Amino acid sequence: METPAPSEPPKPTPDSDTRVGKFQYYQSHNSGLAAYNRVSARMRPVVVRVCKQHSQGLGANFCNFQFKVIDNPKQPPNAFQSLDAHGRPIITFNANILRAMKNDHEIGFIIGHEAGHQIARHLRQKRGNANAGAVIGIILAGATGVDVGVGMDLGGAIGARRYSQKFELEADRIGTYLAHLAGYDPIIGARAFPRIAGSGGGPLSTHPPSNARVATVHRANQEIKSGKPITSW
Repeated sequence: METPAPSEPPKPTPDSDTRVGKFQYYQSHNSGLAAYNRVSARMRPVVVRVCKQHSQGLGANFCNFQFKVIDNPKQPPNAFQSLDAHGRPIITFNANILRAMKNDHEIGFIIGHEAGHQIARHLRQKRGNANAGAVIGIILAGATGVDVGVGMDLGGAIGARRYSQKFELEADRIGTYLAHLAGYDPIIGARAFPRIAGSGGGPLSTHPPSNARVATVHRANQEIKSGKPITSW
């Protein structure tokens, strides 16, 4: 059966197309929430299925994805993945990132990206990196005469960020695959990066430059078209 094309939100109106700070909003509050409900319902079964294929032995809750919206109009656009007390992954969007989305493809791709962090086990790896960095910080503090507590904090921060840019690109790659499976166009989805994604490149930056992220999506999309499975994680 042919997958129906994802529906698009209404075109911006003078009431919904507004600028707040450096962010351009294309949807009203209500239309953004409606789009998220529509897209998350379509993405969830795909995300769960792929997650289970790559997570044998990690427990029943590892792929039990929960979806949440923070309905606070004062927060800047943001989305992230976390875990609840039972180890269930939570994908959280706030209301303003939904208003900043131009179409369902962008929402679907970002959901896929956040799910990619869980599928690739990034939170577990990040904790390990932070702990290793803290130990190195303590050693350096002792050698240089810096307060041990300061060295541990700085080392932990650097350790946690050491692979953050690598993680973001890997999540972009997995997100490309997930969005495609759900019937969304990841190339259109990645157009959100220059508008809302953090850019970096420095040693303490957690996000790669937007052009590197877009290039990763294009490469992954070409692999999908050529029939090559995306299994780097």
